[in-house]
Amino acid sequence: MQSLLALLRGELVHGIPEPEWIAALALAEQENLLPWAAKCLNAAGPWGAHLTERLREVRRNAQISAFLWSSNLKSTLAEFDSHGIPVIALKGPSLAERLYGDVALRNYDDLDLLVRRGDVARTETLLTALGFVPAGRPHDYERQWRRGGILFEVHHDVENPLAFDFGIAGAWLRAQAAEFHGVPVHLLAPADELLFLCLHSVRHRFQRLRHIMDLVLALRAWGESANQPAHRSGAADRLMAIGARMAGRLDPRVVFPDPASLSVRDRQALDALADQLWQERLRAPCAALDWHAKHQFYLALETRPASRGLARLRHGRILFTRLIDADFAFAARFHLRRSWQVWLLRPIRLLLKAGRAAPLPG
Repeated sequence: MQSLLALLRGELVHGIPEPEWIAALALAEQENLLPWAAKCLNAAGPWGAHLTERLREVRRNAQISAFLWSSNLKSTLAEFDSHGIPVIALKGPSLAERLYGDVALRNYDDLDLLVRRGDVARTETLLTALGFVPAGRPHDYERQWRRGGILFEVHHDVENPLAFDFGIAGAWLRAQAAEFHGVPVHLLAPADELLFLCLHSVRHRFQRLRHIMDLVLALRAWGESANQPAHRSGAADRLMAIGARMAGRLDPRVVFPDPASLSVRDRQALDALADQLWQERLRAPCAALDWHAKHQFYLALETRPASRGLARLRHGRILFTRLIDADFAFAARFHLRRSWQVWLLRPIRLLLKAGRAAPLPG
């Protein structure tokens, strides 16, 4: 891990044996950073035959994968444009091209698109005509669609507003017209895109170093334009602050001032939380997070008791007014699949889960 961190920071120390770098690349793959780490290591060469061949293999595979994902994004964006459906590209190859400098330097698990709520029905009709099929039930703010090995997540918001109100209507007003490989698309304004990346990282509890690397590069590119915009809320300020702290632990050269709304106590609590998270990342990638664990982390970001209490009420409202995949899976164990049957069994599942749940540290 220390060798990998030095590589990502540009502090490469020669004299480290090649087997160590092979192991560091394996760790980078776990952290979803393999193409970027390989690019950094290749730039520090020349290396021996074994490591050189490994770096070529990584680059070759990354280029094939990037072509697949990019071509699917481009063709789908072209269909949205021809049908007059405005769309914002979130993360994915568009972000890689702008922050990493090459679509082949970032990994992809899916492609995220944001449409207006009023365009959801038209979007689903279009995706169906393009051969996509729904991958599971709709969630609070998105639905997954799959065609072959390509997974799209189509959002009408970026989070349930009860958990975090992104202010999606304002984000659409500030969105900027752009292109991806010659095809029209919209992008979030820099301040909104940086906030979205912080939100995405928090939702995944900074699960992989790739989440933090995205923030490092985004803060380098957009930090000044994203410094305390007037439309940001206190909750958004805390998201930005924890994101900047995690980025700073990966690359201490990243500096992003705390918003004025944060008190000394807020800063101390966020520092302690960032220290805890960073030590966890140094040990191992965190386990896969379920819905409850993700929302518990939102509560950990509420640095004041009163605001934490209000947040618990909001999250409780989400918890008790929606069905999630775990509810259907639990009901299926009893061969029950209708929604009203799932609702009846849901309290039992939640009680069983509460009995097994461990308290969140911090």
